[in-house]
Amino acid sequence: MGNINKDNSLFMAKYSAFNPYRLREREMGFQSPIGSSDAMAKSLYCGMKPIASWDFERDKSPPTGGVFNLEFSPEGSLLVAACEKKSIQIFDPLTQEKIHSVTGAHSDCVNCVKFLDGRMFATCSDDTTIALWDVRNLKKKIRLLLGHSKWVKNIEFSVKDKLLVTSGLDGSIYTWDINSYTECNLLYQRVFHTSSLMRCRLSPDARQMVMCTTGGLIVIIHDLNLSTLSQDLHGFKPNLYRLMQMSQQLIPIAAMYDHLFDSSRKENRVEFVSDFPEGNDAEVVSALQIHPQGWSALSRNISHDDKSEWTCIHDIQSHVDASEKSTRDPEPVPRRAAPRRTRLRVYRMPRVNHSPTGGQVRRNFNMQRITGVNTGISPPTAPRPRPARNDEDTSTSPSTSGQTPSQDGAGPSDEDSASTAKHNIRQNKNRLLYYIEETNEGKGFIKELCYSADGRIVCSPFGRGMRLLALNNDCSELSSCVQEAGNARPMVEVGQSLGIHQDLVVSSKFSPRYHMLVTGCLEGKIVWYQPFSGESL
Repeated sequence: MGNINKDNSLFMAKYSAFNPYRLREREMGFQSPIGSSDAMAKSLYCGMKPIASWDFERDKSPPTGGVFNLEFSPEGSLLVAACEKKSIQIFDPLTQEKIHSVTGAHSDCVNCVKFLDGRMFATCSDDTTIALWDVRNLKKKIRLLLGHSKWVKNIEFSVKDKLLVTSGLDGSIYTWDINSYTECNLLYQRVFHTSSLMRCRLSPDARQMVMCTTGGLIVIIHDLNLSTLSQDLHGFKPNLYRLMQMSQQLIPIAAMYDHLFDSSRKENRVEFVSDFPEGNDAEVVSALQIHPQGWSALSRNISHDDKSEWTCIHDIQSHVDASEKSTRDPEPVPRRAAPRRTRLRVYRMPRVNHSPTGGQVRRNFNMQRITGVNTGISPPTAPRPRPARNDEDTSTSPSTSGQTPSQDGAGPSDEDSASTAKHNIRQNKNRLLYYIEETNEGKGFIKELCYSADGRIVCSPFGRGMRLLALNNDCSELSSCVQEAGNARPMVEVGQSLGIHQDLVVSSKFSPRYHMLVTGCLEGKIVWYQPFSGESL
């Protein structure tokens, strides 16, 4: 075993990016052996060191507040930072110099930046608006998009449909046709709504939509068709369907949407992902990213007791088993001519009043603000259930701790229970591939992690610094180290840079073109990292 490890170490050093032997073999026309790409990637990523930094004091400019999001242009020639104090900062990534600043870009915190092409990008804000910008003229917005009713947190762009996709803490997902200018606004449509939405992402080919919630649930929509999504998912409540899964009690309102999960669906097929590592009682899935090839979803979650945070990688590829017996009983639900009404108990979240000023309570990513109204997070004290009136909406989701409301006097009869027992509620497949526990420093703030451009490395904010995580010690690609379902493995730390920032790191981004990484923190400092040839393997 020792000889194998020694040989592997010699091979990795021989084909590292800094070894002239590799370049000489390439110039002589020799083909690279299997594993040489892993050796080069490992030498580059393991040697990443901070090379430069920027903060508002450097340019004697107004304070920016926290850097909530970092985004490179598609060719990697521009870097845009979305800042807490209503501004966006634009940099040249290669010189690390600021080339433009837009103060007052929005009337509240700027949360996210998304490039639509090499010159046009969009920003969203807590002021409930989305703005379109042209890098050639940043003196004014191209358009201001109005539609959301609460803070807008996420922007995606469907290259396939040429549609902008936005989501916010109002629970709504909107699509915007950027080519259909009207007098006042773009043509837009609300395609989905769920009360506990946190993030919404699209795969690179826009064939999948992935959502994460404040109830410890990841929702995948396979074979995405944005033009029919609103009709296909009309009335569908993920929280209510998840409640039916956990309680193992048939809820007719939820069961009527069972067809959305059928493998025979050609478009907009729904799948739930709810498996997490042992010891990780995931409650709030706060950050979400998609693999550059669309193979997996990278997420960070906060446990139910708020004492731990975890980074997880789940498989999201659209593969369907030949038989669905492992996920549900094919026996149909017995139909009745006139089913009796079942009174459902629902949990109602008490409204929480938060001070609009002072300390972390006013921070944009403070979970205390997020856990207010219309998110589905259960407060620390368990709310009392109360019966719902017949004319009242019963779609409100309870806490996802697994507790089911009792049916005192209004529950199903013995006949109903018997028929329900014959029907196995559809269960979710195991999708977890890799995981690692994170530091819980900075409770209440969302830390945006990211994939490298080749998908080999994950950058995870870690306190006042960051960690580089890989699937194995050789920094292999996901396709080279796939294991059986249900056999998740811990991720491997291959590099770190701690204590570089003076405050909590909340954003990170790899360049799409260069081996470059950027991180941003709550005090507004941005740090650049690049490979350092002096690092030994």
